Amino acid sequence: MAKHIATGTPTQVAHPVKTSLRTAVAYLVAAAIFLSAAIPLMQEHLGDYLPESWVVWLTGAAAFLVALATFITRLMALAQAQDFLANIGLGTGVENEPETIAGEFITDGPYEGFPVAGPHEPTRSPDRDWQ
Repeated sequence: MAKHIATGTPTQVAHPVKTSLRTAVAYLVAAAIFLSAAIPLMQEHLGDYLPESWVVWLTGAAAFLVALATFITRLMALAQAQDFLANIGLGTGVENEPETIAGEFITDGPYEGFPVAGPHEPTRSPDRDWQ
């Protein structure tokens, strides 16, 4: 697979399901770390004051936050949301990328030596067919 810098379509718009799944994994890892640290500390210090079902409620709250973050990420991956974010100055910036000529190579930055992509159709994901 050739390495190139694609212009035009943000990856979160081209691959919205993958974007949402990456967010879900990130929040699941964070929730697992939080719960593994918080539950023993709370049991030690507040175990006498809390009902026995509090661990289930805390785990449920963490799961709800993971689901909510995933849902919000999925909404933000919609093209309409990206247009709105660009209008208020929080866009991805792909609309400001300079046009490039195929055959050139990037000369500075983290992608130095990579070929520059020529004009091409925006990246599309097969999982966008359901929209």
